[in-house]
Amino acid sequence: MPWPVIWVCALSLALLGCPEVHRREGLVDRSAHRDALERIPSDCTQDERARYCGNGREHSDECLQKCGGEP
Repeated sequence: MPWPVIWVCALSLALLGCPEVHRREGLVDRSAHRDALERIPSDCTQDERARYCGNGREHSDECLQKCGGEP
């Protein structure tokens, strides 16, 4: 088997998992979205932050949607 064929086969096998990871709503897309939400400056009051982000829920979806990132 010639080397170019081996390289093409190896590259094809390596890329088989990429559609799940890199597509819209894939793992990378969700991770980048969550990171962007964490970087948004917070406009929440102390009461709102306690309500949405208290008791260890600092990284929950509700906290990130309502209050953004760190104060």
